[in-house]
Amino acid sequence: MRIRVGDVHDWPFIYALGKTVILDSVSPWRRQPASRTLNYRIGILKGLWTWIQQSDSVAFIAESEDDQGGPVKAGYLILFPGAKEELTGLSQGWVMDLAVSKEFRGRGAGSALLKAAEDHCRAARIPYLGLAVSSHNVKALSLYEKLGFAEERKLMVKVLSAD
Repeated sequence: MRIRVGDVHDWPFIYALGKTVILDSVSPWRRQPASRTLNYRIGILKGLWTWIQQSDSVAFIAESEDDQGGPVKAGYLILFPGAKEELTGLSQGWVMDLAVSKEFRGRGAGSALLKAAEDHCRAARIPYLGLAVSSHNVKALSLYEKLGFAEERKLMVKVLSAD
């Protein structure tokens, strides 16, 4: 798996994959039709490339090879290197979005993307790398824990009845 820094030419891939994988990440506690979730995600994605450029964030692209040795995009990671931890104000990189195409899951794309984010943060002397993940996304949790991420805080939700 090869990782490279993405550019505006990768935007159609990021946009398409970002729409495809969102339903895998939504907590079962959040009750709304998938179409509303997807419409919300599309709204976020429409402004993402502009935000990446304005915030000095980095898009990493994971590529594999096709049968002829040509590149095939497998996934992406959006890193915001200018984040601050909300309780301490310490500098940290923040994984804003990570997506791997279903056909490439379990083949090292996610690990390679996270390693690229770590390497970028180390080179910039950023001491921490953070991310958020839904607690029901067991495969993602397993990957993150395998790579040395540890639970620091819990985000909790309560469903309130309309009564």
